[in-house]
Amino acid sequence: MKKTRTTTFLVSLVAVLAIVLAGCGNQSKSKQNEQASFKNEPKTTQHADVKSTVLKGDGFWYLAGKINHNSNSGVEAVAFDKATGKATMYNVDKFYKSLSAAKKAGALNKEGTVNYTFTKNSNNQTVIKLSGKLSGIPMTQTVTVKATTKGTNTKTKLHMSGYKAVRNVDSDKTNAVFVETN
Repeated sequence: MKKTRTTTFLVSLVAVLAIVLAGCGNQSKSKQNEQASFKNEPKTTQHADVKSTVLKGDGFWYLAGKINHNSNSGVEAVAFDKATGKATMYNVDKFYKSLSAAKKAGALNKEGTVNYTFTKNSNNQTVIKLSGKLSGIPMTQTVTVKATTKGTNTKTKLHMSGYKAVRNVDSDKTNAVFVETN
């Protein structure tokens, strides 16, 4: 009887250890997946890093008040084309995973196509200048990059990363985020 209890105790102990170790293994895999989704985030606000980050992939970025932007008029989105040096500006109803996802949803309300340039200001901050006509009206807008930012949009559950910025439209400056989905 004593031998049976000891054997039962040892088997139970091995089973508990196996469950604990299996749980630790799943946690590591979860952590690896989480790290993979964050690897495309901007690391610095240095000029070369900002330019290469913005122009990689489909170049589809959002300009909004914050990552959990809530507006009845939608969100401004910019699709940069590094081959032409032009950017197409859209108004979309919410954040989408990609330009193709927004197209598929029929959510792109095109405002116009403008020229863009990347420069540095006197504080060595990257300034993205967008100039041209939107809806037939001449417009000049700058986005001055201040710091990196990231978060998850609560409505869409999309992970967003990019930059905190100051948006200047015709001398009207506002704080904004300039972000893309990961």
